[in-house]
Amino acid sequence: MPDFAHFLDRLLHIAEPYLVGIAVILWAVSFGAAAVGAWRRLLRKPRRPSPLFIWPCLGFLAIILSTVGGAVFLSHAARDEVRTRLHAAVTELRINGAPAPDPERLLSALRQIQSHNYHHSHPTATYRVQLQTSEGPLELFLRRDSAVPNEYWVFYPGFDTGRDIGTVATDALD
Repeated sequence: MPDFAHFLDRLLHIAEPYLVGIAVILWAVSFGAAAVGAWRRLLRKPRRPSPLFIWPCLGFLAIILSTVGGAVFLSHAARDEVRTRLHAAVTELRINGAPAPDPERLLSALRQIQSHNYHHSHPTATYRVQLQTSEGPLELFLRRDSAVPNEYWVFYPGFDTGRDIGTVATDALD
């Protein structure tokens, strides 16, 4: 499963710009067909929807939904990969290259990573967290939320996606 997730991550990273371009073209074709259909209805020539509308519309929806589904799957896979390492024995924890003042409190918060609950805010200050675990090294980036000061967005560079993999609530970095 982790190998498939990393393969899918690399594949989406390469293919996403092309898929979005194809989706836009399909949307334009579908929109044009719908516009022609609306114009024909004004001329009292009712018809069922054209296949030139249906197929591009279905292609557009398939591309958009599969891209969103892939992103959701990758965030779950990244969280699972991080959780496995966080629950292993941690021998060292560093914040921005310096030893953490209270590693147990931060580690406890990291082990409770949750999927992101968006609330119209954005990440601000960045903290680089490095852990040495029995499963191998782990590097995370915690970015403070702009609206909730003790909430941090968690970014995992193990996947190419620039998306966050969840949030943690802690005041161990203050």
